[in-house]
Amino acid sequence: MEEKASQAQAGIQTEAHPLRFIGSFNHSLDNKGRLVIPQSFRDKLGETFCIAPSYDFQSIAVYPTEMRERRNAQYERLGNLNPALNRYLEQFYALSYDGQSCDGQGRILIPVNIRAKILQEEKDVEITGANDHVRIVSAAVSRNSWSGFRQELPNLLELIAALDRGES
Repeated sequence: MEEKASQAQAGIQTEAHPLRFIGSFNHSLDNKGRLVIPQSFRDKLGETFCIAPSYDFQSIAVYPTEMRERRNAQYERLGNLNPALNRYLEQFYALSYDGQSCDGQGRILIPVNIRAKILQEEKDVEITGANDHVRIVSAAVSRNSWSGFRQELPNLLELIAALDRGES
């Protein structure tokens, strides 16, 4: 028991902590819309996974099946009689693809519909770990996001410090 606690404090994965996707890689889509997924991400995604939009529809998310099911359960708990939620989920599920897998060369095929709506014509992408999923975003969007983050960083650090002090 003490060993697991010390492993958790050191950031080592234990059964109590889900797989976390971390890191950032630059790749390009081939002409068929296939993308090489880094080995460290493939190992954590498992044999089959779900390709879906990110919650804000600004990137493509690749979820391990178990994580996707947890998200679906969260949406179901919110209630299916809410028109705003139903509209959101209608678009979300239209761009979601369960049962996806990598080919023998470690590539995934990003379905045409989600690729066209989120990546548009971009071929150069950044693949990043986003804690419980893999995030795929165009290289141009990634550069803009980084620039915005750098500008916002002093405010973010101040908010984090306030949280650390127990302020809301």
